[in-house]
Amino acid sequence: MPSYLSPAIFIEEPPSGVQPIEGVGTSTAAFVGHTVKGPIGVATPIGNFGQFTDVFGGFTDDGALAFAVKCFFDEGGTYCYVVRTCKYSGTPKVPEAGASSASVKAVGWVSTGPLATLDLKASSPGVWGDDLAILLTTTGPDEFTIEVVYQGVSAEKFEKLKMTQTDKDYVVTRINEAPSRSKLIEIADHTTTFGLNLTNRQPQPVATPLPLGGGLSGLSSTTAAADYLGYPGVGNGLLAFDTIDGINLVAIPDAVGRDVHVGGVSYCAARGDCVYLADSQELPTSADDVIHYKQGDGPYTGNAISSKYGALYTPWLYVFDPRSGGQIVVPPSGAVAGRCAATDTLRGVHKAPAGIDDGRLRSALDLRTRFSTADQERLNPRGINVIRDFEGVGAVIWGARTTSAAPEWRYLNVRRLLIFLEQSIEQSTSWVVFEPNDPSLWSSITRNVSAFLRLQWLAGALVGDKEEEAFYVKCDKETNPPESVDLGRVITEIGVAPSRPAEFVVFRITQTQGVPATT
Repeated sequence: MPSYLSPAIFIEEPPSGVQPIEGVGTSTAAFVGHTVKGPIGVATPIGNFGQFTDVFGGFTDDGALAFAVKCFFDEGGTYCYVVRTCKYSGTPKVPEAGASSASVKAVGWVSTGPLATLDLKASSPGVWGDDLAILLTTTGPDEFTIEVVYQGVSAEKFEKLKMTQTDKDYVVTRINEAPSRSKLIEIADHTTTFGLNLTNRQPQPVATPLPLGGGLSGLSSTTAAADYLGYPGVGNGLLAFDTIDGINLVAIPDAVGRDVHVGGVSYCAARGDCVYLADSQELPTSADDVIHYKQGDGPYTGNAISSKYGALYTPWLYVFDPRSGGQIVVPPSGAVAGRCAATDTLRGVHKAPAGIDDGRLRSALDLRTRFSTADQERLNPRGINVIRDFEGVGAVIWGARTTSAAPEWRYLNVRRLLIFLEQSIEQSTSWVVFEPNDPSLWSSITRNVSAFLRLQWLAGALVGDKEEEAFYVKCDKETNPPESVDLGRVITEIGVAPSRPAEFVVFRITQTQGVPATT
């Protein structure tokens, strides 16, 4: 309290107690899979497909990830993270992938001496680096140029390079470090360990393209589920996302088996802040086959794909393949993630990402398998979302269920809405920690959470003719008895009535002899 000692007018600005709760983002996707190039086991942010191709390369027959990411952006997605994976082996686990490389000798180097003055390698592992080559031209007594050729075309050129470590144009600095860093190669200077003078440290000219070679993709027929889900202590696969907040939609379109999807659902359930979008098998023989796939019985083994943090989609999609100008079949999870993100933006996370408008897949040219209404009558109750083809519309997501058997968690949009509410409230109420645990704090919590939920009700995310029917917030002496306060706890009880989709629309039409008279 301030002290008032002299007569005067005092102006004070007491805190209002209003701490607005801001809604968190809901549409950031996370993908794991195979790429042509790029960092392995690292979660890399991607804002558009052009950026994806710059970092990870284009389309490849070795995996569907590039197509899935393309579908994500084509369907309305705006931001995602990508983790490249491969076969890991050894103890500790390390990638089997390797970067293409080549070496350049020093001027005057003799055959009995060390072989290399400069070692060059591709900027990331993979056979893509075997398409790289370099040209080296000396342009002065202590100056040279390196030109990087990719697939026979000049891609980068570094001029006025020096071998002096303290020079701003030192070759290692210019090629390996920002702002001029190469996107294609890395370089190592080994001559400094040989005690050479500046003259004979100069690299020999390379007049014809010197190819890089020996690149390894790291892909193998023995790739295991853990290569996608991640090894503890390595931080690869899904575990690469552990330190990243704000991920909402997770998919592994290159999954080698259903056990990867089982693990993906478990990962999201453990996090509690995202949902996993699982793909069915590529070519199911029947609706029963998809049911067996989900349940892990019949011809399939393992745990069921069953969780309120997961959703399963079938069938696979045909999409455009720019390499051939034709079509290629890909898993649906990338396109579904894009539809989820677009629906969040246009309608809100409470709206089911399904239906003629919000569920129409613009990127799909056709369906790998066509399921009938009778098929869907068996699949839908089991938490399997079917993509259907409707005349005059095209491919449409015609299901909005999670893989959970619990009725209260039946719908995907309800699960995602609750995640949104929980994360928004959690992230915006950190100011509460260490505040005096008394009725003043309880009232402030009630006021701020109620204001946030009121906005959600007005936006249609919560249902009820009146505010009190849509939600309630209770933080008072009943939820916070003295023995709980003594333990340092402040407990707030929140109840919400989430919007559920109109999944079964019934019109009852009867015949009458005439329209009844009304008064």
